[in-house]
Amino acid sequence: MGNHTVHRSLRHICGATLAVALAAVTPAMPASAATPSPGQQVAAQDAAARFVGHDVFTTLEVIDARRFYIAPREGDNGITHIATNAALPWDASVDYTLDGPSATGAQVHGAKGMVGIHVHIQPNNLAQGDMQRFARQLRPVAVFTIPTRDCTDISADEGVSLTQSGQSTVVAATANPGEAVDFRVYADAKRFSMSPVALAALSADTPDHYASALRTLADQSGRLTSSIDADASAQAANGAHAELIATLATLRDQERALAKSAIEERTANHQRAFRDYMAAYVGSYTNHLSGSIGTKTQLSALMGTAGELKGDTPLAHAVTGLATAVNELSDAHQHTGAADEVDRIIQRIRQQGTQGLAEELKKTAGEQTRIGAKEYSAGQSQLSQAMIPYSMVYTDAYTAHLDTLAGGNVGAAAQFEQQAIEQTNADNATDPTLSGDMQGVNAAMATLASAREHTGAGSAARQVLLRFSGRFGGDSAGTDGVEPINEIQPALRHSPLAQQAYRDWYTYSIGGRAEMLRAKRIAAARVEEQKARSANGGDDMSTLVSVSNDDASADVAKYAGSVTKSLGGGGSTATAQGGGSATHTGGGSIPESERLATQLGYSGLANHQLIVPSTQHLIDETVQIGSMAQALSAAADAMGADGALGRQVAASGAVQAGEASALDSRMVIVTNPLR
Repeated sequence: MGNHTVHRSLRHICGATLAVALAAVTPAMPASAATPSPGQQVAAQDAAARFVGHDVFTTLEVIDARRFYIAPREGDNGITHIATNAALPWDASVDYTLDGPSATGAQVHGAKGMVGIHVHIQPNNLAQGDMQRFARQLRPVAVFTIPTRDCTDISADEGVSLTQSGQSTVVAATANPGEAVDFRVYADAKRFSMSPVALAALSADTPDHYASALRTLADQSGRLTSSIDADASAQAANGAHAELIATLATLRDQERALAKSAIEERTANHQRAFRDYMAAYVGSYTNHLSGSIGTKTQLSALMGTAGELKGDTPLAHAVTGLATAVNELSDAHQHTGAADEVDRIIQRIRQQGTQGLAEELKKTAGEQTRIGAKEYSAGQSQLSQAMIPYSMVYTDAYTAHLDTLAGGNVGAAAQFEQQAIEQTNADNATDPTLSGDMQGVNAAMATLASAREHTGAGSAARQVLLRFSGRFGGDSAGTDGVEPINEIQPALRHSPLAQQAYRDWYTYSIGGRAEMLRAKRIAAARVEEQKARSANGGDDMSTLVSVSNDDASADVAKYAGSVTKSLGGGGSTATAQGGGSATHTGGGSIPESERLATQLGYSGLANHQLIVPSTQHLIDETVQIGSMAQALSAAADAMGADGALGRQVAASGAVQAGEASALDSRMVIVTNPLR
């Protein structure tokens, strides 16, 4: 399978980015051979020759060219990169299942259930020359992690190593040189996620030497990001961000604790409100029964119930109570999204420093808020539709139980109402139709929870920006509160030509003047917001999540619409308590500055009007590669003489075999199939 096929396959199967970091050393390059300059496009065999005596990293994903990052093993020379269209030594794919059937990466990301992960990495038949020899003669080692807080009962095929490292399970597997790494892992997930997948390819003469080489590759991969942003590296080295990271870590852990307690409490409240709603629903239905009860739902009784959705009735209040519980449970998941976003910010600071972080947080806040609003609206529609079949099946089951208990006598129906409700509730676990429709309701609730995680991430990004922007180097505003130079890529901010180009665009172009005016309005709004916070005693550090400003009664029309349709009454019917909009999309009291900022987005008009060099692709690739350093170090323990993989290597009889030049090569693969 060729590279282009791999790319299409991964986009289709995983719906995400798959990255491969390759650390390689190859036969000595003749003294007469020309050394390519950084960034130069080179032929495949020349690229392989360039790897001699170095650790080399690349990505399977091609942003604008295939880059190999070359890190010297010895000496003080810096990391360089070259570009080539050469076929990589391996093909890689990641497939998923969810509760049995095949699923895409997008479907399993954040999913609840039994998730299966199938990793398959094999030599690429299209690779040529030394590139092909790498795959035939180096031992491949695949590594990734699964967070234990969200995934339990993790199991894997025989020969796969599962070890604990912090709050993650490290998954590692190996195969003999020239063979495929092919294995499956299963996890019982509450909210599935996984790290990128790393493939290391290397050779050694003992298991302990394998372990040592893996640790070296882990260290080298961690150097990549700092080589792109030297300022960030220097700041990290002298601990310039230690205090900020510690503060953010406290906030992250605080959000995690809030998420755990709030979700637990509000889940119980929602379950109670749902039971109360169904009880009020069939209670109203019971009051409208006539003649013999029968074993199937009475349409006339349903239509009578529909009339009680209006006015001050128990059913109308139960609908409002359920809407409130749905909103509050969904909102509790904002804390999860906030914690995850703060954790991402911490990792970003560790890897890249704070340069350019302010603009990144502005963009994140706007994007996540918009995604959350859109997905919450979709989740409402999903819940509304799921309530229709569930209500119908529930009423059928209730009617049958009531008929049996009351002997078909309507006059005795009220006497057995509660008992019939309890029996019907018990059917949720035993009746396949009722439990199946309940899964649809639960799936809608999961969609609402996921939407609120996006909202929480946006809120966290916004709050971190508001509270800590003064600590983000290079992002201070000019004398008028707006500094156009902040829009420039970090690597270009010290370039006089780039600075002048940006300032001219802001000063003389129509788009630039419009953007500058908007920026000034945002800056002015932020000043007022800061004054208000100071007047109220400063920043509230209890949470990064904004208090929801949604009116739960506005959702009554949504639930009433579902009920009315399930009763055969057609369209939506609003109650006296909820005649407003049926869309719950706010997710927080968004500051005026953020409202202004997200109207047009933070993509940066200048970036679309000017053709300027960008180092962002280098940062993205090296950060992705470097993120796997810890996992590679953890896998090194498994590759040692006392580790599960080390014993497997020793027993294979293929500890080291092949050409000396190829065996001097080392390679690492990093993937993020859920991204």
